[in-house]
Amino acid sequence: MSYEFYKILHLFGLMLLFFGFGGLLMSAYSRHQLQKQARMMGFACHGLGLLLIIFSGFGLAAKLGFMSQFPPWLYVKLGIWVVMGIAISIVKRKGHMGWPIAILLLGLGLTAAIFGVTKSF
Repeated sequence: MSYEFYKILHLFGLMLLFFGFGGLLMSAYSRHQLQKQARMMGFACHGLGLLLIIFSGFGLAAKLGFMSQFPPWLYVKLGIWVVMGIAISIVKRKGHMGWPIAILLLGLGLTAAIFGVTKSF
C-alpha cells in the first residue's frame, strides 16, 4: 500500500477518535445520558479510530524506513496514543467537567500532530 493510503487512513482514524470523544463529552457535559446505542457509537468510533491510527502509523513508519530503529519523536507519539486510549475512561467518568478535558485531549492531539509533521528530535 502507498504512503498516501496510510496517511489518509491515519487522518481518518484521527477524525473517528475525536468524533467519539466529542459525542461522549457532549453527552456527559450536558448531563443528559444518551441512549445506550448512541453511547456505544461513541465508544466504537473511539476504538476504531485508535486502531486505524496505530495500524496506519506503523505503515507510515515502515514506508519512511523507521522500522529498524524508532526515532525518539515516534516514541512520544506512541505514548500520546496510549494516553488517548486510556482517556476514554476519564471522559466516561469525569466528562461532566467539559472544557478542561476537551482542552487536554485537543492539546494531546496537537502535540502528536506537531511531532508527526516536524519529526523533531
